[in-house]
Amino acid sequence: MYCKKPQMMCPVVHQPKKCVKHFYHHKIVPHVHPVIEEHVHHNIYEHKHSQPVSKKQCCTTKHQHSMCPPRPKCGCSSHHGGHGPSWF
Repeated sequence: MYCKKPQMMCPVVHQPKKCVKHFYHHKIVPHVHPVIEEHVHHNIYEHKHSQPVSKKQCCTTKHQHSMCPPRPKCGCSSHHGGHGPSWF
């Protein structure tokens, strides 16, 4: 037998087999939410008015003096009914 050198043929190319490797890289993204705290002081002035009432009692006393005119001392009072002086 005679051995010949084998012939090289064109290769048969198959669909590639896909192998996926996952690599995870941890990333931190800071989010800043600023807060402004405002302190508001309210001053409320409540004005309370009062009107104190004081009671006063007063008593009035009235004295009335009346003087009756004196009767005339003349004899002619009988002419005029005994009232008033004699010249009426």
